[in-house]
Amino acid sequence: MRSFARFTATAATVVAAGFLVVPGVGLAATTPPSPSGSTGPMAPTTVNYYSASTLSSLYTPSGQAVANPSAAPSVGDYLVSTGNDYIGTHTAHSANVTATDHLFCLFTKAPATATCAAQIATSQGMIFADNSVQNFAAQSQSQIYRITGGTGAYQGAKGSVTVTPIAGGHNADFTVTWSK
Repeated sequence: MRSFARFTATAATVVAAGFLVVPGVGLAATTPPSPSGSTGPMAPTTVNYYSASTLSSLYTPSGQAVANPSAAPSVGDYLVSTGNDYIGTHTAHSANVTATDHLFCLFTKAPATATCAAQIATSQGMIFADNSVQNFAAQSQSQIYRITGGTGAYQGAKGSVTVTPIAGGHNADFTVTWSK
């Protein structure tokens, strides 16, 4: 990755867009009964979200904020990011926050490969992605995080979150697709 600014925007987007689950908007859908009357696997649900960054900071292994916004992360540095999440996209989204998110990435390989853990919290529970390896130096337009589980209504969730950074800041659009 060439600049911390590009890295931070991508990471914040990924975090905020990380995993968003909105109460009462389909993500907490119950599994419909199968023809035999037993419950079977839930069909995948896809929802779009806009994530507004509330924090995105890079720290040294000793916990000091990295002062140079143009510096690439070093091995051992870590990123902490949080965001407020809205149903929709950056061009058209709900007025109310429906979830919050958190991302933690530890840089393990130069120039900017990290192992990340991300969570989205709602009133119904939490969806998370653990042990997700991300290459923030890649020139990809989006990043994909694998959903590894959840709590509450989302216990047993599997799927993915595709995060697309919005140019000029730390916000992102993302698509979460999940099922049980």
